[in-house]
Amino acid sequence: MDGDGQHRAEDIPMLLEAARRFPDRLVIGSRLWNKAVIPKARYRANRFANFWIAWASGQPIEDSQSGFRVYPAQLIRKARIEVGRQQGFVFESEIVIEAARLAFYVLPVPVRAIYGENARPSHFRPILDIARITRMVAWTLISRGLYLQGLWRSLTVPSISMETESGPERYSSCQTSDR
Repeated sequence: MDGDGQHRAEDIPMLLEAARRFPDRLVIGSRLWNKAVIPKARYRANRFANFWIAWASGQPIEDSQSGFRVYPAQLIRKARIEVGRQQGFVFESEIVIEAARLAFYVLPVPVRAIYGENARPSHFRPILDIARITRMVAWTLISRGLYLQGLWRSLTVPSISMETESGPERYSSCQTSDR
């Protein structure tokens, strides 16, 4: 959970339930389904990032920049990612790509986000962090010969659904009502 107060603690049980039911998935709280509450520039930047991260990971991605996540322990044990202050916000994108390489695919769960006027500012540094993320994604795609199969899969892989008592619940489509 990010420390900027953007996520609701009340949504944690929903993420944990998805992780319990799908232990081989990287569960990500997806905020982008409710476009009306997200600042326009942030929404566009996230959608742009989603396209590139989806291509590099070879799977549809709904909110690649959300820090509201549940990581499978096995993923953390197996992942080969350099971590540290210098990597900054690259981790959120790189772990999604590494997870897919290790067959831990993303399971998005719609969550509500808080964009308050008095919220603590993000530590995201647009120029530096976007440059670092772009360099990582570009290197990933170039080293895989542009990974056209990943682009195709990111656009065509069927969505994941989860059966609940009330029927199938779509986790990869955030076109749902506010919970």
